[in-house]
Amino acid sequence: MLDQIPSTLSGAWDITLLAPVAEINQTLLEALRTAARDASRARLPRLLLALREEWMGLDQAAIERAAACPCLLLDAGFAHPLFGARPLPSVMEAPACGYLAGAEGVALLRRTLLLGWHLARANQLAARVLLGMSGVAAQRLAMIRLQELDALAERATASAVPRWEQQPRVWRQLLRAARRGQAPQLRAAHLRGLQLLAANCGGEPGSC
Repeated sequence: MLDQIPSTLSGAWDITLLAPVAEINQTLLEALRTAARDASRARLPRLLLALREEWMGLDQAAIERAAACPCLLLDAGFAHPLFGARPLPSVMEAPACGYLAGAEGVALLRRTLLLGWHLARANQLAARVLLGMSGVAAQRLAMIRLQELDALAERATASAVPRWEQQPRVWRQLLRAARRGQAPQLRAAHLRGLQLLAANCGGEPGSC
């Protein structure tokens, strides 16, 4: 998978920072593809419903190409300054149809939180750029005890969504580029993701 990671951040990041992001992205994309293909589901979350054919058409190579996007594709609530607060803030409320479910969903979010926790303590700049984590959220997450991450993962799984969930055009560009395997289109899709993440980080003073 590492050979799929673009050189967009060449010279700025150690490749070891991108590898776990790509692994989480791949697990997320595989779960979303499985959900889109599940004919027994009465309802699908909005992003899967809007782009169901795109999701169903992904093969493993396409998933790995899409997963190499140099930013986290799972919105775990890191951008919100009240991340980890009890009760969960309204912006993190579960959608009508959840994307992550069961033990596998909890495990995925736990790995995501662990990565965020590590970067919040060791490299907040990487946490902001790669994970879309706000500065305030990074401070909050860094203070959480390691054993509290499990409980947080169980509480927040239903509210975790794919990043840019309400922007299906962003996902359409990424998924189509990944399916076609054309390097220029894939680089453009990855760059767009980074630009959107940077724009979100610049929304409020001190947010990123």
